[in-house]
Amino acid sequence: MSAATHTFRYDRGRLARNLVGLLPLAGFPVVLHLTGRLDPLLYGIFGVGAAVLIAGVLYSAGRFKLAVDAAGLDVRGRLHHRTVAFADLREVRIRRGRDKASRFMGPPPFRELVLRTDARRLVVSSLPLGEESFEQVCRLIAERLPEGVELS
Repeated sequence: MSAATHTFRYDRGRLARNLVGLLPLAGFPVVLHLTGRLDPLLYGIFGVGAAVLIAGVLYSAGRFKLAVDAAGLDVRGRLHHRTVAFADLREVRIRRGRDKASRFMGPPPFRELVLRTDARRLVVSSLPLGEESFEQVCRLIAERLPEGVELS
């Protein structure tokens, strides 16, 4: 077992897909201009909306950090920072998608690592990590689990 800290950041491919997904928002003022509708209020609404969404995506990506060391798991998300010691783990499992019903879409294409202690539950999604990093995190955690706790 390695004593080094393994640090994971937001997946760059996912960040690129998120930013590309916002491009249609930037295209609306162009369409409005081409149709002859010169409305500064609409340009302002789309401009502020695009700036807020892009800032939110960049903030989320810049803040996300997951670190695995010999003692535990340290996760910094968009708003919260949580640390879970391996010795405190009671259950660790991998599930497909969320435990909540998804509106307007089929089964979720991502996986989540659910870590339970006596005090709380921590869910780590494969979305910000990317599949390769998610697999590596699962492997690292499986190597460090206390006796009697298995990754299921």
